[in-house]
Amino acid sequence: MLTESGYDAKVRLVSKMDTPPRRRIIDVLLFDGVNLLDVAGPVQAFEVARFNGDKIYQTRFLSLSGCAVTASCGLVMSVTGTLFEGAVGNDLLVPGGAGIDAVAARQDVQEHLRQRQAIPGDGRLISVCSGALALAEAGILNGHVASTHWSRAPQLAAYPNVHWDLDRIFTIEERLCTSAGITAGIDLALALIRADCGGAAALGVARELVVQLRRTGGQSQYATHLAAQFTEDEGLARLIELVVSDPARPWTRESLADAAHMTSRTLARRFKAYLAMTPAEFVERTRVEQARRLLVEQLPLKTVAKKSGFGDLQRLRRAFQRQLRTDPASYASLFGNEC
Repeated sequence: MLTESGYDAKVRLVSKMDTPPRRRIIDVLLFDGVNLLDVAGPVQAFEVARFNGDKIYQTRFLSLSGCAVTASCGLVMSVTGTLFEGAVGNDLLVPGGAGIDAVAARQDVQEHLRQRQAIPGDGRLISVCSGALALAEAGILNGHVASTHWSRAPQLAAYPNVHWDLDRIFTIEERLCTSAGITAGIDLALALIRADCGGAAALGVARELVVQLRRTGGQSQYATHLAAQFTEDEGLARLIELVVSDPARPWTRESLADAAHMTSRTLARRFKAYLAMTPAEFVERTRVEQARRLLVEQLPLKTVAKKSGFGDLQRLRRAFQRQLRTDPASYASLFGNEC
């Protein structure tokens, strides 16, 4: 299994390629209510990619009927064909958006996805954001690790055989590729370009698009940072940044209040108002996210407990049960680096 945290070994193998990569055709499924950024972000990354000056990827835009579609933002997009007719490309990209639920429910779409997955070779199914629901509905993700947008969490109980990890920016397992919310599609595209064409090509795309070649952290970390950026309370914003940047610090109710320059009672009220949780819950959640990243790196459990701020294994285990309904050892076994 390859994830954003387990990708480096694979990349080291292809960072210096002597022979040109095989050109690939990427079919992009468009539908009414598609999220424009889910399409534009990764497609632009593939469009920019070059190996020794040569274009590697060709994208084709397909709809269910062969007719133009209207994105959720109102933009009308033309297509070059239908999903169900003609030769298939090497890869299929399924974006998300408000219209994905209707698409995922269609039997013909589910059958087409299963047929694509059954084709021998290196063809990939790539989902962006809630596009993963279409793959899940077809049963393709059963037994695999996958990510999707955090807002779709209430729907995921319908797919109990999928190992959902909503804090992953993206996952790549065998020929199944999923990504988290919206701009994470660019992260996934960069990872695929890096694997196909080498690190230099991926870096060139990142520079052209002015994005990071590889982001650290997951959806929850970015949500926390956004909460800090958009809160009107500067003291609370500073405190959030402090805790996220140093979760292992011995945070207490008093030290949190002192860092925010307010009383403990005032801090509790503001946490509830802005984040809908207590300061202690916020610290625990932040430490769990730190522990998850350390576990993926396959560090010893005692080291993880210390570096994430829990101190001892019992506190780490109890927090994992509360937050993730699993234990650290099982999490490390499931999501640890595999290349």
